[in-house]
Amino acid sequence: MKKMNRRGFVKSSLAAGAAASAFSTGLAKAQWLAPTLYTYRRSVVIGSGFGGSVAALRLGEAGIATALIERGKSWQYQGEDTFPLVAAAATEADGRTTWLGDMDGATGQYPVSKYTGMLERIQGDTVPSVVGAGLGGGSLVYGGVLLQPRRDIFNEVFPQLDYDMMDSVYYPRVLAMVSGGKIPRDILESPNYGAVRTFINNAAQAGFDITESDVGFNWNVIRREINGEISPFASIGEYVYGCNSNAKNTLDKNYIANARSTGNVSVHPLHNVQTIEQVSDRLFRTHCDVLNEFGELQYKQVFVSRYVFLAAGAINTTRLLLKSKALGDLSNLNDAVGEGFAGNGDELMGRLIYQPDISAIQGGPPCVAAHDLNNSIKPVGFMHSPSNGSQGLPDGVRMQLHMAMSTPNATGSIGYDANTDGAIIQYPYADNEIDRQAHYQSLSKMQHLDNGVIPGSAIGSSAGIWHPLGGTVMGQACGMNGQLNGLPNIFVVDGALMPGSTAAANPSLTIAANAERIMEQVIPRLS
Repeated sequence: MKKMNRRGFVKSSLAAGAAASAFSTGLAKAQWLAPTLYTYRRSVVIGSGFGGSVAALRLGEAGIATALIERGKSWQYQGEDTFPLVAAAATEADGRTTWLGDMDGATGQYPVSKYTGMLERIQGDTVPSVVGAGLGGGSLVYGGVLLQPRRDIFNEVFPQLDYDMMDSVYYPRVLAMVSGGKIPRDILESPNYGAVRTFINNAAQAGFDITESDVGFNWNVIRREINGEISPFASIGEYVYGCNSNAKNTLDKNYIANARSTGNVSVHPLHNVQTIEQVSDRLFRTHCDVLNEFGELQYKQVFVSRYVFLAAGAINTTRLLLKSKALGDLSNLNDAVGEGFAGNGDELMGRLIYQPDISAIQGGPPCVAAHDLNNSIKPVGFMHSPSNGSQGLPDGVRMQLHMAMSTPNATGSIGYDANTDGAIIQYPYADNEIDRQAHYQSLSKMQHLDNGVIPGSAIGSSAGIWHPLGGTVMGQACGMNGQLNGLPNIFVVDGALMPGSTAAANPSLTIAANAERIMEQVIPRLS
């Protein structure tokens, strides 16, 4: 019998699993008879979030023919029912919330119809993670926070990066594209933002440093909501799954739109990448399954390119690299790929206060952060998040939600499971108990404030990781320019580069600014 090599065995196993699944769901014919198209582009960008959209624009501006590949659909705004609602997602089977799952991506508790929706839930050994899907990546489902890290914490997490350059060049470059600015005074003083005002007052009383963050929202649209000119969405906390007033500055409206306008970037939604195959030192094939909105295979497409830029998110970028190695398609992938995964030291914490003057309906997006620099364990940052969870509480009692962030004490790893074609997430939740102690120490400084506090409670990072980072960390698996060690023409430009943390701040701005830094360095070297 002819001996089968490792790649052949893994591919046969995957094919057998796919075939069994296909026959069981009546899709066998589509799987085996789907045509394959071949397309050449000088570069390919996989993923359209805060790393990929930046890469695509800068490549297009440089005159480099580029394919921007996105597994999810293009969510073009078409009125007030474009996006699913958080309030309805818990009670209705709205598959728009979830990437090809049977249970909702946000909580994993509610059955949904299968659809190429906006959130994928990935189960880990201790906690699940959630990641975005759709043209614009995480910008579709993030809270809009564009928070720049403090210099002192940044320098601890990123000693090899120049904070002065980030502060003066790359952070402003991203904000000029995406930000709607800081919260205007008239909106802050409006009834639905009383919880924000209370958080500012409480954080100041506790001795925290307060920062009004830039946000990826159009405040003029939110002002129209408040004035009753259009239906309210962001101003009543409905902004997670897109935003049905069109107030959210998602990346398809700026970076990706500008990339298209260069004439050098083609955009390919519903293209789910299966493997990256190295053909030679300077040639790659990116193999995609092209889907319809219900996840059914339509045809296959192979992009042949000289350069590949990976931006599928920390988990899926790392999973795709490890899968390609398992198939024998990227045999030179280095062993550091898969290490350094964590959840940005996040913990969602709740605080109950008696404040009847605060509206039970709270407006967003999150726009104010506070850092406790006098924590005896480590610095902790809080981002105030609107909560409409006051239903069922005694009259006048309101829920305050704060996302605590710190540098994680321990990181985990991402692996690849050929049997399920999924990621294996190992996260040392118990080893990060010291982080939770730091968070609670800081929260306790605010607990007694404001008209009689009912003792606060931590909702907990055990509820899930919303900011997955790492897995292909720069300075370890990659150079500081994102180039993979051992694979000179493959670059990583997304949250996989972060060492499990973005310095006690929400990651989106730092991911995009770092991508701007990398593309500025890399593009002049592309021959």
